[in-house]
Amino acid sequence: MIALLGLAALSLGLRTTSVLIPRVPALIRLVVSIVVGAVMTLASLELCRSYRIFEFGLGTLAALAPVGVFDFAKWWFTWRKRRRRG
Repeated sequence: MIALLGLAALSLGLRTTSVLIPRVPALIRLVVSIVVGAVMTLASLELCRSYRIFEFGLGTLAALAPVGVFDFAKWWFTWRKRRRRG
C-alpha cells in the first residue's frame, strides 16, 4: 500500500510541477515533485480521515498509482533525451 501511495504522490507531483515550473532542470523537478506529491497525498488522506471516509481516499489514491508509473516513465525518457542532446 505504501508503494501505491508513493506512486500516486509521484504522479500528483510530476503533473503539478510540469504546470507550475516547466523550465527547471529535470532532477530538481523530480525532487520537488516528490515533495509536492507527498504533501498533496498526505493532505488529501487527512481530509478524508476528517470526514470519516479514509478508505475512500485510500482507494482513490491507489487507483491513481498506475498513472504514477506512466508519469515517471515519461519523465525518465524526457530526461534521457535531453541528456543526450547536451
